[in-house]
Amino acid sequence: MNAPNKAEVTIIEPQSMAITPMTMLNMAVSQGADLDKLEKLMALQERWEANEARKAFSEALTAFKAEPLTIDKDKHVKFGNTEYNHATLGNVCNVIGAALSKHGLSYRWNTEQNEGKIKVSCVLMHVKGHSESISLEAVADTSGAKNGIQAIGSTVSYLQRYTLLAITGTATQ
Repeated sequence: MNAPNKAEVTIIEPQSMAITPMTMLNMAVSQGADLDKLEKLMALQERWEANEARKAFSEALTAFKAEPLTIDKDKHVKFGNTEYNHATLGNVCNVIGAALSKHGLSYRWNTEQNEGKIKVSCVLMHVKGHSESISLEAVADTSGAKNGIQAIGSTVSYLQRYTLLAITGTATQ
């Protein structure tokens, strides 16, 4: 005689399903929610995504800061009685940019001129959309034998270098 068929029992474990605003929005759409309710849920979803992006930005910046960076002062400057070494903008960008990109971060600058002052803002952005910025402003650097355009360029370059260092919390050596 054959053994009786044993019924197979499948145990289904409850899955932990996070209820996100998008989940609630999908449920509301499937239940025919009115436009006002959908707009409120969309606003909630946008706030939730912005908060998630902010947290991802913080995690990425923390990971970036854990990396040991060396930004050497790669240029010697001498004019008149003044003499010093400094890190060029290219050097600062190469070192910081490479390290930032490993963590989904990038940067850009916004430049403005108003009432004789040059303002440079460095914007640090994460791939998930969160960004933060820092600004510095100064007058055109007329030291040395610079013409007007060179004076502006010198100031922009200087402010770009120092806003990038400031927003990333790094320094030259």
